[in-house]
Formats: sequence, C-alpha cells, structure tokens
Amino acid sequence: MTSDPTLNLNMGLSDQEKRDLEHMISEFQSERSLHVPLVGITEIQKQIDTINKRLAYLSNMFLTLDRRIKPLYEITRLNYQKSEILNQRISILIESIRTGESL
Repeated sequence: MTSDPTLNLNMGLSDQEKRDLEHMISEFQSERSLHVPLVGITEIQKQIDTINKRLAYLSNMFLTLDRRIKPLYEITRLNYQKSEILNQRISILIESIRTGESL
C-alpha cells in the first residue's frame, strides 16, 4: 500500500498477509485503470441526453402516481372520519343503554 510510517497500522496481519493484501489491491487498481473507457465529448453528451430523457420519463411517472394517490388519500381520510363518527355514535348508544336514559 504506502510506505508512509504514519499510515502503518497493525491490524493483526502477518507480513505475508499484508504483502498478499497489498498485491491484491495493486492488481485491482491496475485492472480498474484498464477498464476506464476513453470517451469523447459526443459520447458524454449522448449519455447526458439519455439521462435527461430517463429523468423526464420518471418525473412524468411520479406525477401520474401523485395524481392517483391524492384521491386515494381523500377517500382514506373520509373513511377515517366516517369511522370516528360511527364510533362516537356507538359509544353514545352504549352509554345510554348503561344509564337507562332515552336518546
């Protein structure tokens, strides 16, 4: 890795394990540098255009879902409100039966 003495941390590895680890890291970095594609400005522009089209598509899909979720939310809210009113009425009925009062 590095020969900087300030970065020499002892992690409980033997010297052979450290050398193997350094070798694996150096091989990974060399393979990684081989796979870096050399692209031109036109290729980058194509990628940006593709990303913009995809983003527009996903934004449109999100807005469609949002338009559909708003009525669902409203129905759920009204259902909850209805159930609360019914629970209050049931509670009033139970209380009037217990006390023997007429409604």
